[in-house]
Amino acid sequence: MPTFSADALRQLCDDARERLSVTGAQVAIASGDTVLQAVSGTANAELGTPVTDDTVFQIGSTTKVYTAALVLQLADAGLVDLDTPVTRYLPGVRLAEGEHWRDITPRHLMSMTSGLDNGPYTDTGNDDDCISRYLDLLAEIPLAFAPGTSYGYSNASTNVSGRLIEKLTGTSWDVALRDRLLRPAGLAESVSLFADLPYHPTAVGHLPGADDVVRPWCFSRGCGPAGSSLATTARDLARFGRLLLRRGKADDGTRVLTENAVETMQTVQADVPARVFADSWCVGPYRKTWDGVEVFGHSGTTPNGSSCLLWAPSLDVAVATVVNTPSRGYPFADAISDVVFRDWLGIAKPPRPTPDPRLELDPSAYSGRYHAHGVRYTISTDNGTLLLDAEQSDGERLQTELLPIAAHRFLPADDAVTSNHTWDIAFTVGPDGAASHLHNGAFTARRVP
Repeated sequence: MPTFSADALRQLCDDARERLSVTGAQVAIASGDTVLQAVSGTANAELGTPVTDDTVFQIGSTTKVYTAALVLQLADAGLVDLDTPVTRYLPGVRLAEGEHWRDITPRHLMSMTSGLDNGPYTDTGNDDDCISRYLDLLAEIPLAFAPGTSYGYSNASTNVSGRLIEKLTGTSWDVALRDRLLRPAGLAESVSLFADLPYHPTAVGHLPGADDVVRPWCFSRGCGPAGSSLATTARDLARFGRLLLRRGKADDGTRVLTENAVETMQTVQADVPARVFADSWCVGPYRKTWDGVEVFGHSGTTPNGSSCLLWAPSLDVAVATVVNTPSRGYPFADAISDVVFRDWLGIAKPPRPTPDPRLELDPSAYSGRYHAHGVRYTISTDNGTLLLDAEQSDGERLQTELLPIAAHRFLPADDAVTSNHTWDIAFTVGPDGAASHLHNGAFTARRVP
């Protein structure tokens, strides 16, 4: 079993935070029975409050693994079948335009194969009906693809899972999360309800190099299951990873998930076209293979925070990072995992790919328009160079060259188009040789005439 030095972890956290202009950060490693955490920087620059061991950070989409764990608890209890259409449990709810959405199952929702568009980020209020109101927004949004036929990351799909949890437990997603998962697992430094935040020191969001803070704290409680509200420390996040390493048992021996639930969570369901992000998707987490070692995890970003949780069952190690400079969250997590996995664990983590000008490509296969809710992409060529134009619904427009790295995969010359997630742009190509979908890292857009 590997051993880790608290001093080395502290130095690593400090160095990465300063080099990447992160305002405040925590890093934690769970190995065996030990959890080490390092903290660095400022939680709130306006107040001058430092990051402490128990400061909580918003973790964004990493929350999706918690939501999946709750659904699998309900499956073990016989309350839901993962392969029965969601319409059985949510009668009267319309999830998309057309009729194919009626085939969506809970497994599709958690494995990002539902075909649901990523959906809006609309604020639907702060009461217990906010998730139900969020689902009402999906009725007229087209599917990206027929359920079960492709991969497409979707916040909307996880919010549907959250509503499913509410219907089957008779309580709000926040209360189900607290009472059925956080408390039994001993995760006392994790909180999603706004009313509970005053009992925790809290990190707020910052832009790189700025002393003013991001407001508001949360853009929509109705997106809570997908990641808008849950906040935690890096060590509690690592403890959640250790729960999965221990096949569903909490530190005190309480069984929170069955071994079958954990095995299901870690079973591959779909390949991910943009491979910088992940190799494949399971029932909740993504899966990567580094130097022959399976690594599961999830990462996420909100306007106030960013996180990453990775766990490697064969190494009995979970690594968690949280920051309050969201645009630096993914580079920070990469910097930490580069050292922890490569230098401390001896695992050759794949380097970021570099453009290969020798690759031959047919630009006409990709040229065209692609739509997803809130964004329109146009792919064009200029003297053989592939160009991407992304126009947001708020009028913001980003343009970048696409640099080939593999078949149907490209790095954007300007990473702003991926919201600084450092991932690649990929295309799904159909039998006719033409691209049917564009994948901006995790997110999928369908080709339109």
